[in-house]
Amino acid sequence: MIFKQGKYMRKIVLILIFTLFAFESLLAVPAKQTPITITQPDGRVLTYILKGDEVVSWCESSDGYTLLANSEGVLCYAMLDKDKNLVSSGVVACNREERNVKDLLFLKSIDKKLFYSDKQMEKFAKIRQSMFGSAE
Repeated sequence: MIFKQGKYMRKIVLILIFTLFAFESLLAVPAKQTPITITQPDGRVLTYILKGDEVVSWCESSDGYTLLANSEGVLCYAMLDKDKNLVSSGVVACNREERNVKDLLFLKSIDKKLFYSDKQMEKFAKIRQSMFGSAE
C-alpha cells in the first residue's frame, strides 16, 4: 500500500511541476515575429521585427541591425556604450534602400545583432522577479 501511495505521489508531484512550468511560460509572452513597417518622422520607411518579451525587448531591422527607441520613441540603430551597454545611437533607422552616406558610415562602425550587457540583463531579471515572482 505504501508503494502505491508513493507511486501516486510522484505522479501528483510531476503533474504539479509540469503545471507550474506551463503557467510560468505563459507569463512572459514572446514577441510576435511578424515584420512591421512604419514611416519614421523623417519620412523614411523602416521594416523591423520586434524581439524579446514584455520585460526584455528590442527591434531588429530586416538586415539584422539592432534597433532601440530614442527618448522621443523614434527607432534608431543601437550601439554599445563605453560600458558595453546597449543604447540608442540617435541615428534614425530606415530600410537599406533609403540609407544615406551618413547612415552607411555609421553602420560600418557597429555590428549587427547587438544585445544587452550582463549588467542590463541583471536589471531585467529584477524587473521580471518583481512582475512574476521568478527570474527566468
